[in-house]
Amino acid sequence: MFDRLVTFFKAVINSMLGRMENPQMMLEQTYKDLNDNVLQVRQAVAQAIASEKQLELQLQQNKDNVETWQNRATMAVSKGNDDLARQALQRKQQYMQAVTQLDTQLKTQKQATTSLRQKLTELEAELQKAYTKKQILIARDKAADATTKANEILSKTSASGTLNVIENMENKVLEKELKAQALAEIASDDLDKQFKNYEGRSDIETELLALKKQVSNDPSITIKEPELLENKLGDNRYEDTEVKEISD
Repeated sequence: MFDRLVTFFKAVINSMLGRMENPQMMLEQTYKDLNDNVLQVRQAVAQAIASEKQLELQLQQNKDNVETWQNRATMAVSKGNDDLARQALQRKQQYMQAVTQLDTQLKTQKQATTSLRQKLTELEAELQKAYTKKQILIARDKAADATTKANEILSKTSASGTLNVIENMENKVLEKELKAQALAEIASDDLDKQFKNYEGRSDIETELLALKKQVSNDPSITIKEPELLENKLGDNRYEDTEVKEISD
């Protein structure tokens, strides 16, 4: 049984990676099967040990019976009862035969138990090796899957194309920033012009009010109108124009 289990496990491990679609699942299943078999062997060993203990108990009981019937035979002889002594000796012989048989059976059982214990130890060692190898193979399989997936992604990804997209987006952002800056400058110029217009009008209005106040407060001020004096030249063109103030 043990040899078949070991052979089966090695055959499965050696051929698994070459023909299985899902190595991780098959590794787990194979380890589970081997572990189940180990549990069955443990139960068999436990049963063998129990049988050995039972034989030891039966052997000891028959030995005790041999001694008991030996004492009874002795007692019967001491009482002068030979018939009763003969019966006791016959019973003693029966138990002695049982002792002989049980002793032989117990030796055989102990050999079988010892062999099963040794095979269980070896099988448990194989199970531990299988667990370690299973973990390593699963880790390798996961790493291979991750590497394959990464390579697939890299094969579909172009770094230069990504950089070109980023540069294009950078140019668009810069263009928007410059446009926003220009709009801000235009808005600032318009605002300055509006305030300058208001400031110029304010100066004129202030001067006008002052002039009106001066005229209303001083009646002696007279208004003079300009007069053009023409100096005629020989070619009938005016060379100079003068403005004279004429008093009323």
